[in-house]
Amino acid sequence: MNNWSGSINSNIISPFSIFLILLGSYTFSLSVCAEQRNTITLATSEASPFSSAHDPKQGYVNEIIHLAFEKMGYIPKVEFFPHARAIYLADGAQVEGVFPLRDSSAHIEGMIYSDAIRGGGINYLIHNSRNIKNLLNVELGDSMTQFTNLGLSRLGVLRGAQLPSSLREAENIDVLLAKSLPTLLDMLDRGRVDFIYIDEYSAKQTITNHRPHLAQKFKFIKGLRKSNPHFLGISKKLPDAPQIMARFNQALASLEADGTIDSILERYGIFIEPDNIASDKKLIVGAPNINGIEAAIRYLDNNDSPFAALDIQWRIMEESILRKHLLGDFAVNETQFDLTMLGNFEVPIWAKKGWLLPFSEHPSNYDMTDIIPIATHSNTYQDEIYGLPFVGETTLTFYRTDLLQRANISLPTQITYKNLSDIATVVQDPKSQLYGIGLRTKVGWGQNMALIGTMVNTYGGSWFDEDMKPLLTSKSWERAINDYVSIAVKNGPPGEYDLGWKDNQQLFADGKLAFFVDASSLGGYILNPSYSKVSENVGVTYAPIGTTTKGAQWFWSWNFAIPHLSQNKAAAQELAYWLTSKEFITLVKSKYGYYAAPAGTRHSTYSDSYVQAIPYASYEYNALLATELDNINVPTTGSQFVPIPEFTALGYLVGVQINLAVKQQVTIQEALKTAQHQSEAVMRRAGYYQN
Repeated sequence: MNNWSGSINSNIISPFSIFLILLGSYTFSLSVCAEQRNTITLATSEASPFSSAHDPKQGYVNEIIHLAFEKMGYIPKVEFFPHARAIYLADGAQVEGVFPLRDSSAHIEGMIYSDAIRGGGINYLIHNSRNIKNLLNVELGDSMTQFTNLGLSRLGVLRGAQLPSSLREAENIDVLLAKSLPTLLDMLDRGRVDFIYIDEYSAKQTITNHRPHLAQKFKFIKGLRKSNPHFLGISKKLPDAPQIMARFNQALASLEADGTIDSILERYGIFIEPDNIASDKKLIVGAPNINGIEAAIRYLDNNDSPFAALDIQWRIMEESILRKHLLGDFAVNETQFDLTMLGNFEVPIWAKKGWLLPFSEHPSNYDMTDIIPIATHSNTYQDEIYGLPFVGETTLTFYRTDLLQRANISLPTQITYKNLSDIATVVQDPKSQLYGIGLRTKVGWGQNMALIGTMVNTYGGSWFDEDMKPLLTSKSWERAINDYVSIAVKNGPPGEYDLGWKDNQQLFADGKLAFFVDASSLGGYILNPSYSKVSENVGVTYAPIGTTTKGAQWFWSWNFAIPHLSQNKAAAQELAYWLTSKEFITLVKSKYGYYAAPAGTRHSTYSDSYVQAIPYASYEYNALLATELDNINVPTTGSQFVPIPEFTALGYLVGVQINLAVKQQVTIQEALKTAQHQSEAVMRRAGYYQN
């Protein structure tokens, strides 16, 4: 029998549930029938990417379940608990249901399970030092014999998770339980377990967000991967539980039939492939959903090009999700892409780790000297180019000229965040859905923290001191975050505190923002009359400052890079060179107009006719030329990011705390204090210092 350590088996929860029922600890009335109920209370856990306590709208299982219940006329109310606790509450009827459950063959006694909700894969993760290639027998599957042959006897699982059926009654397997996914990974790292059973997506995201120092220490056992569907459980103690579940399954089937579930899964980077056979005629490209890439795909789909015979399969997703997929894949020594787009943050760091291939032999007509220096410099490692810049950007302030003229207001030559807020307060009219300022508030090191990083610079702050100790509780950080939170609450759309660049871009284009502080590359969209209602009334100036101009302008570029595990390196290189060439930019200008052309990377893009046609072009070009090359890779200086591998975790953790402050759930001082402690822990675990 299994040697369980630390938890109550789910099969013996029911007696406790009966005790709770007798005490009358229900949170709802059992007499309510399905027709009368318009809300349903569900328990879940913080389990990215399935559900998110920080943002209840996020998580692909969460989204699917919400949509299904909304089809039924229900309003789902989701409460977050540790995974085992969530199951316990649902089994005891203290909430009406729970998700995500796994492995319907191991039913929890008190629950009715839904039909399967499709997802990714689940697998066994082992330490990278284990050489099992010659020992693995795929035909044995995940059997006791298999693991005996592999020398694996101590299995780690998340508390409350169901074991694989083949191991539930297996002898000589010691099962150790972890209270959280980061703890589970720590147990594997420290040798407390030989292997862990974990959802692949969850493992990758946990390493990215919480344990970046564990990147490349682990690998999945190829050949033992299984599909990992999820299930909703409804308490059998509900009188109408069978009817609720029947209606839920009907709604779920409807979402499958109309393609909604496919769309949601793809948005989270989960692509269900009919086969995974490598081919020199197939190229899988991962890219963020940025404006420029849409024009590239449209051109390739509708025009003759050198790649007409190539099956280019684009994997387009929100940029923070793409980053997590890329970093997560590399963290466990995998890749799903032949060619991908990376930011200039990742390129030199990942090149140093050996994850990328260099672009060593440039085509004779490529003209490297035409590339703007900062775009070349930030994608170089040890004098070799590892990323070809597709689009570059800096920070600008877009504003409504008609609103300022109506209020008889002129902008100062150098606008401060205080100026910006004062002017926005005068022109905004929330009752008419006209809001003052659009700032990124969505959590992410490339979302809210991109803007916050530059704000802190202009208030005289920095991320670290010279010993790499975080400085998040400094007066500079506090002043910057005070102004950031004040602007978001006072001048932004009320209650909308999870807005990314794309959301604000659309709000401005729809005429609902007076000011928009963000990337210069977004200008093409808001100035294009095909997309923007205010295209004729857009002005532009440089980014606001706090007390100094230093560090106010970020530089960012999206660049094509080739993972070292790419299955089609030659075709990937050819496509990358072509999409970043002068020839391609000229073709897009000619076919779709100046606004559609990817900019910010080449001198030749900024022709006289282009600068005259694009109102922000001269601001963008001058800011790019003025960007300091010397300090861009200095960790203690930084700009909108710090060029160290741990910054993905730091940016996420700090971004969460500041977002909580915007939502008034914690004070600014509390947010920065927590962020300081979390950042110190990340840096300590990564080995920067001991105390």
